[in-house]
Amino acid sequence: MIIVLLLLLPLFASLLLFSDKLGRRSRMFAFVTSLIVLVISFVGAYFYVSTGQKALVLDIHALHLLDLNISMKMDGISLILVLLTTILVPIIIASPERSDKKVSSFYALVMLMETALLGVFLASDIILFYIFWELALVPIFFITAFWGGENANKISLKFLIYTVVGSFAMLVAILYLYTLTPIPHSFDFNTFLTLSLPYAIQVPVFLAFFLAFAIKIPLFPFHSWQAETYNVSPVQGSMLLAGVMLKMGLYGLIRFILPLCPDVVAGGSLFFLPLIVFGVIYGAFIAISQPRLKKLIAFASLSHVGIIALGILSNNQYGLQGSIIQMFTHGINVVGFFLCYLVIRRRTHTDIIANLGGIASVAPKFASVFLIIVLANVSLPLTNSFVGEFMILLGLFQFNPLLAIITGTTIILGAVYMLKMYQKIMYGPTNELTSQFKDLTTKEMILFTPIIVLIFLIGIYPTIILQFLDQVKL
Repeated sequence: MIIVLLLLLPLFASLLLFSDKLGRRSRMFAFVTSLIVLVISFVGAYFYVSTGQKALVLDIHALHLLDLNISMKMDGISLILVLLTTILVPIIIASPERSDKKVSSFYALVMLMETALLGVFLASDIILFYIFWELALVPIFFITAFWGGENANKISLKFLIYTVVGSFAMLVAILYLYTLTPIPHSFDFNTFLTLSLPYAIQVPVFLAFFLAFAIKIPLFPFHSWQAETYNVSPVQGSMLLAGVMLKMGLYGLIRFILPLCPDVVAGGSLFFLPLIVFGVIYGAFIAISQPRLKKLIAFASLSHVGIIALGILSNNQYGLQGSIIQMFTHGINVVGFFLCYLVIRRRTHTDIIANLGGIASVAPKFASVFLIIVLANVSLPLTNSFVGEFMILLGLFQFNPLLAIITGTTIILGAVYMLKMYQKIMYGPTNELTSQFKDLTTKEMILFTPIIVLIFLIGIYPTIILQFLDQVKL
C-alpha cells in the first residue's frame, strides 16, 4: 500500500494541476501533496527498520498487463533514493523562484517528475523501470524548454537527443537479455540477475547500459549537455536535474551493470575508470576557472558524481556503500547550493562571481548558511559528505591504490574552487550590487533548515543512512 500511495498521490496531483482548476492555489496544492508523499516515505522507512525486514522487500504491488508481471519493491537502496526524492521535492516547490507563465502546468510537471523518479527507484520489473526512465525525461524537457532562459529550446532539444540515444541502446540490451531468460521469458529483475553471461556478451551489454547511464549521470565525455542545460533551466529544473535525476544513472550502475557484467567491471581499471577519473579532474579544473556561479555548480557536480561512479565501479563493499551514501548527500548539498545561488541572484540580479563581494558584512545569517553548505561540498569532517567520500576512497584504494590517490587529490581541488568562490562572493568591500543585500528572511531560513539539519545529522550520525544498507552486498 505504501508504494501505491507513493506513486499515485503525485500522479493524481499532476493530473489535477494539468486541468488548471486550482489557479493561484496550484503551488500550495503541489507543496502540500509533496509533504504528504514525504510523510508516507518516512512511514515506509519506519516499517523497514522497525520490522527488521532486511530481505530487500518492503512492499509489493503487482499488476498483470499484456501478460507482463509489473511489480515494484523497496529495498535499502531504493528507500534511500525515495527518501532523497521526497525530501527534495517539497524544498524545490517551496523555493522562492516563481514563474508567471502557466503556473499550474509548471507544478503539474514537477509532480509528474516526482512520480517518474519514484517509479524508477521502485520498479522491480525492467520494462516498468524503462517506462519510468523515459517518463522522467518528459517533464524536465518541457520545464527547461518552456520556462528556461535564452536558447532554451535548442539546448533542451540537445539534452533530449542525448538521453534518447542512450535510452535506445539500453532498450536494445534489455530486449536481447529478455531472449536469454528461461522460458517462459520474463522481465523481472530477479530473472535477469540470475543470468550468467559469458564475457563476450557482457561487453556489448555493458556498453549499452553504460552509455545510457553515463549520459544521464553525466560522466565524461558524455557531459556536454549538462552545463548548458543547468544554465538555461529554471532553478527548480536545475535542482531536479542535479539533486535527483542524475541519481537515476548511478542507480542503474548498481542495479544492472554490477550484477550483469561482473567480469567487465572487474577489469575496468584498464579502460573506463581512468576516463572517469579524468572527468573528475576536468570538472574540478573547469570549476576553478568558472566566472558564473551557476556553471560552477554544474561543473562541481560533474566532478562529484564522477567520484560516486568510481566508488560504485570499484567493485567492493566500501566503495558501493560509500557511493550510496554520497548519492543521498550530494542531492541534499547541491540543492542547498542552488538555493544559495537563488538568494544571490534574486537580490543582485547576477551570478557573475567577480561582480559580487562583501556580502558577509551585510548578511551574516546568509554567510553562515552558505559557509556550511560550502564546507559540506568539500567533505569537511562532521558534515554529511565526509563519511561517504571516505568510504569511496577506501574502496578505491582496495581496488587500485593509484586511482585512489589521484581521486583523493580532487578533494583538494574541490576545496580550492569552493573556498575561492566563497571568498570572492562573501568578503572584500561591498559594491553597488551588494551594499544593500538583504539577509535571509524567516521563510528563507525555514527553507534552508532541513538542508542544514541533514548536513550535520548525517555527518555526526551516519548510521541513520547506513542502517538501510545492512543487506547491500556485492
